[in-house]
Amino acid sequence: MNAILAVSILVTAGLLGGSLARRLRLPSVTGNIIAGIIIGPYLTHLLSHEIVYHTLKPISEIALSLIAVSIASHLKLRQIAEQALSLLTVALSQALLAMVAVFFLCNLWLDNWIVSLLLATIAASTAPAATLSVIRETEADGPLVKTLLSVVALDNVLAIVIFVLVSVFISSHLGGRLGFSDQFLKVGEVLGSALVIGVGGGLLMILLARQLKEKAHFVSLLLMVICFTTGVSLWFEISPLLPNMILGFVITNFSSFDRQILTSIEDLEPFLYVCFFTLAGTHLDLSLLPSLGVVGTIYIFARYGGKFFGAGISAWLSRSPKPVPRLLGFCLVPQAGVAIGLVVAIQENLRLAPYEATVTAIILASIVISELVGPVLVKEVLGRAGEIGKAGHLLFGIVGREAVALDFAAVDKWKLLQEMVDFAAVTYNLAPESRDALLYSVIERERSLSTGLGKGVAIPHGTLEAGSVSEDQGIMGVMAVIRDGVDFNSLDGDPARVVILMIIPEHCFEDHLKTLAAISKVFSRQEMTARVAAAATPHDIYHLIFTEEHSELVI
Repeated sequence: MNAILAVSILVTAGLLGGSLARRLRLPSVTGNIIAGIIIGPYLTHLLSHEIVYHTLKPISEIALSLIAVSIASHLKLRQIAEQALSLLTVALSQALLAMVAVFFLCNLWLDNWIVSLLLATIAASTAPAATLSVIRETEADGPLVKTLLSVVALDNVLAIVIFVLVSVFISSHLGGRLGFSDQFLKVGEVLGSALVIGVGGGLLMILLARQLKEKAHFVSLLLMVICFTTGVSLWFEISPLLPNMILGFVITNFSSFDRQILTSIEDLEPFLYVCFFTLAGTHLDLSLLPSLGVVGTIYIFARYGGKFFGAGISAWLSRSPKPVPRLLGFCLVPQAGVAIGLVVAIQENLRLAPYEATVTAIILASIVISELVGPVLVKEVLGRAGEIGKAGHLLFGIVGREAVALDFAAVDKWKLLQEMVDFAAVTYNLAPESRDALLYSVIERERSLSTGLGKGVAIPHGTLEAGSVSEDQGIMGVMAVIRDGVDFNSLDGDPARVVILMIIPEHCFEDHLKTLAAISKVFSRQEMTARVAAAATPHDIYHLIFTEEHSELVI
C-alpha cells in the first residue's frame, strides 16, 4: 500500500470514528483512537506495521510538534506573571509526586530500580494533544482551563528535561564511563541544543513574519518553521517536543504577530488532529492489556494518585481559583504523545535495551486505558466546572461564526437594517412577532439618533421585550460587511463598511455598554475597518477580528 492511500484510509476511519463518538456524546479523540485501533496492525491489519511505524511516522511527528507549539503558546509571560509561582508549584508538585509514587511502589514489586526509575520518569508526562483537543472541541474556557493548559505545558517540559537527566544518569551508570561532571555536560549539551534549535526557529519565524500580510502566508510559514525545527531536532537525535515548545514560547512572547501566527493554523488543525489520534490508535495493541498484571496496575494507580493529590493539594495551598484544587487532578489522566516519544527514545538507547520490553509493555498498555478514559473524564470535568462553551468564540461576546455575512444587497441604511433583522431572525430562530418588534425598535432607535460611530463602523441596535427570548439568553449580534459602504450619517461623513446589529433582550440592557466599548476598541484604527472590508470570506473576517479582540486577553 502506498502512503497516499494509507493517509486516505487513516483520515476516513478517523472522521467516521470521531463522528460516531460525538453522536454518543463522547470526545472526538476517543472515536479517533478506537478507529485507529480497528484499522491498525494489531486488529484488522488494514494498515500494516511497516506503514504505521515508518511510512506515516512524519505525519505523527509534525502533528505532535504543532501540538507542542500550541501548548507553549499558553505560556505568555506578561499574562501568567502573577500566577507563575503558583503554576510552577502545581506543575512540579503533581509531576514529582507521580514520579515518587510510581518509583517506590513499582520498585517494591519489581525490585529493579532502573525499570522503576524509567517508568517514574515517563509517569510525569501528560498528553497535551488529548487535553487540547477536548478543550477546543468543547470551546471551554475559565480558571480551570487556563490553569490546566499552563500546567500541562510546564508538565511536559519538566518530563522531557527529567528524562534527559535520568537517561544520561542510567546510561553512564551502566557504562561505567561518565563521571558526574561528564554527565552534567551531556545533559547540558542535549538541553542546550534543544534551546538553540527552538530559539533559532522562533527568531526565523519572527523575522519572516514581518514581511507577510495574508493569513495563508502565515499558515505556510508556520508549517515550514515547524518542519524545519522538527527535522533539525531529529537530525541531532533530540526529541522535537522540547524545541517546538521553545519555538511556541518565543513566538508568543517576542513576536508582534503572535496571534496572527498562532491562529493561522486553525484551519489545518482538525485534519492534523484526526491524523495524529487515529495514528496513535494504530500503535495500541489491546493484547497488551492482560500483560498489565500487578505492576501495570500499580503504575496506573500510582501515577494517577500522585497527579491527583499533587495537583489538588498544591493548587489549594497556592490559593488557585475555586474549581481548580477540586477538579484539576481529574484532567491529568491522559497520557500518549510525550510518553510514546519517551518510550521510543528508550528503545533507541542501546544501553537500555534489557529494560525496554518491560517498560514498553507497561507504558503502552497504560496509554490504551488512559487515552480511552482520559478524554471522556476531561470533558466531564469541564462540564462540571461550568466552563464548556465559555471560550471567546463569539466576537465581542455576541457575534458567532455563522452571524457574519458579506452578501447584503442594500444600498441605503433602512433597507440594510431590514435585511440584517431578517438575517438575525433566521440566525437566532426568532418568532415572526419578535422579528417585527425588533425591526421597529431598530428603526426607531436609528431615527432618533444615528448609530454611525465613524471610521467606517456603525452599531445599530434594538431591544426585545421580556418573554421574547429565554431569560438566560444574552445579547445577540449579526455583522454585515459592505465593501462600498452605506451612509449612516456618521459625524466624520464616512460611509459605514462594517455594520454590527445588536439585539438586546430587556434583561441585558445594562450590559450593552460593555459590548459597545469592546467594538469601539477593536475598530479604533481606520486600518482595521479597511482590513475587514477587504477580507475575502466571512471566515477571514472572523479571524481578523478575533485576532485583534483577543490580542490582549489573558489566556
